[in-house]
Amino acid sequence: MRSANSSDLSNALLAISQSLADRSQMAQTLDAVLTAARQMTFSKHGIIYVLDQTGQALIPSIVHHNEKPLSSHPWSALAFDHTSPTDPFNYAIQNGEVVLLNELYQYNGYDCEAIYETELVLGSKSANLLAWPLVDDSSKTIGLLALFDLSVIDNESALTAFCQMAANSIRQAVWLEEYGHMIKNLSADNAALVRENQHLKRRKQSHYQGPIAESEQMLEVLRRLDKVLALPVDVLLRGETGAGKEVIAKYIHQNSNRADQPLIVQNCAAIPEQLLESELFGHKKGAFTGADKDKIGLFEAAHGGTLFLDEIGDMPLLLQAKLLRVLQERKVRPVGASKEVEVDVRVVAATHCHLMEKIKNGEFRADLYYRLNVFPITLPPLRERQADILPLAEHFVKQSAANLGLAQAPGLSANVQKQLSLYSYPGNVRELKNIVERALLLSDFETINHIELGETSLLNEPTPAESQSTQMAQPNVHNQQPSQETTDYSKGLKEAVSEYEKTVILDCLHAANWQIKRVAEQLSLPVSTLSHKMKKYDISAAGESSKLSQNA
Repeated sequence: MRSANSSDLSNALLAISQSLADRSQMAQTLDAVLTAARQMTFSKHGIIYVLDQTGQALIPSIVHHNEKPLSSHPWSALAFDHTSPTDPFNYAIQNGEVVLLNELYQYNGYDCEAIYETELVLGSKSANLLAWPLVDDSSKTIGLLALFDLSVIDNESALTAFCQMAANSIRQAVWLEEYGHMIKNLSADNAALVRENQHLKRRKQSHYQGPIAESEQMLEVLRRLDKVLALPVDVLLRGETGAGKEVIAKYIHQNSNRADQPLIVQNCAAIPEQLLESELFGHKKGAFTGADKDKIGLFEAAHGGTLFLDEIGDMPLLLQAKLLRVLQERKVRPVGASKEVEVDVRVVAATHCHLMEKIKNGEFRADLYYRLNVFPITLPPLRERQADILPLAEHFVKQSAANLGLAQAPGLSANVQKQLSLYSYPGNVRELKNIVERALLLSDFETINHIELGETSLLNEPTPAESQSTQMAQPNVHNQQPSQETTDYSKGLKEAVSEYEKTVILDCLHAANWQIKRVAEQLSLPVSTLSHKMKKYDISAAGESSKLSQNA
């Protein structure tokens, strides 16, 4: 057998070391190790097995046959529990010993049946075999190097050094691969947390216009959207009128890689057919009567950004055909123009209609529907996402209060919160917003105690049973009427009401031993509103104690 001299081995080790140092991916590292091992031993075939995470099986991770790598091969994984203990590979790993078989197909004391069967499939019959456990610097077995048809090397110490270096390199490659997967998953989780954090921060702002999502139904919508926010995919939003489709369209745009480019909104049912084509695609001067100058269409205006087409189901059939071509070709031809203009636009379409019914009635093109329906999102009506009702109401209160210039947003009384939660909202989120804005205007700007739902005005007046219950819970409030001697009727009504309100709050606080949360529940007020009123009337436990001391 041939053998490599010391000089050749030293040069090979240096080259291998440099090669492995530059490689981080598992497959590349294994290929480099096996190639170098074959070159050092002049072997024709070779395998590197890597221990799986359980340490109970060997996985053939790279195979060379006739000096070439095989992408597919018959070598199978070796589970130690199901492999003969005298199998050369199993024996080498379990005992930590090098196995050298100079006559592979002669009796040698090992069970080589699995090797014979595999070589038969490969059409080869190797003369000899070397199985070398790969053990790293920490004495941990990483895998196994198997070489066939080789010339034995006289310098065993060099081969030992090489195998130890190879084990360390493979271990690092395994770690890098595992860490790569972990980093990828962590990066995805971190990106989702960043988006959620940004979403929560924007919600705290008075001008926030994004989706309020605390119900599982809306959270599922946002999870579904997260998959395509950064992808060049058109989206079809379906849902009842007022369900918040435009808000979702803005959310898609603001959280995509197009956020720095324009978002153009167009309601396809808002303008006549003859004007809608010019609005969408633009026109050239003189294209029709009144076209006294060139006009850029919305597709061109939204270049690089997003075009939101609301009520797409009401678009005329003729324009549907033209829209289909634009979506397919990403080119528009202005009215009266002879050349097309390329556009890079993400289209978000929305409809409250059942488009399949319109297709059956010949009112909507099936090919356009299937082009738009690549990634559909169905928004649940507000009545099916009750967990969002009160957060939405509080958001609209803060928003309206900021628009009116109020220093603090009013609170919603417990009775109002109950009424809002029980209402069915045929007009969805849009109706809730109108109800809250109207209730704020009708309030004293401190607490909203009255709301009007639909066409019926619902006053926050307790029923006789509720009145009796309240009297039992608050005897000091209702049994202690202000006397004529302490009431000054020359004062204005607002001031008199304020004095009475202050008296009621004080009586409740004394009766509840200054437990503010309990008093807020008795008065059907949010704790924040009660605290605001106490500050307004300069009510505090310390102040009352001081007054009692002075009187004494």
